[in-house]
Amino acid sequence: MADLNPLYDPKTDNLATPPEVQTMLNQAPKADSWTSEEQTFLTDILAKVEAGTIQLYSPSSLLNAAVYEALSPELKAKADQSTPSMLTAIREIVNLMKLNPEPSTAVQSLVGTLLVSKKRLEEAGDIFII
Repeated sequence: MADLNPLYDPKTDNLATPPEVQTMLNQAPKADSWTSEEQTFLTDILAKVEAGTIQLYSPSSLLNAAVYEALSPELKAKADQSTPSMLTAIREIVNLMKLNPEPSTAVQSLVGTLLVSKKRLEEAGDIFII
């Protein structure tokens, strides 16, 4: 194994995680670690899912049809490729929020990733309804 990974040390392999480290890992994110943009984005997503505007298994429900139709074929292709993965992230956010109404670190990470993806793709216009 040492030849595959020069940092591998068999003496430390499979050691138990110290309790203080496990406690730190299990903590929910601090409320002040969320930006107002992330909080607003999460609230907007959950409201649109609840209202049925975003249908969790229909990628086209994320698209702003008027803007999408005016896009070049290249930008349409980018939106078409990204929409299913964005919808998967939204489903995961919804499922995690059903388990615990307090947003976890995983939810915050998904929201941040989704927000970055949305901004990157929307340089040409407001393609998505979120």
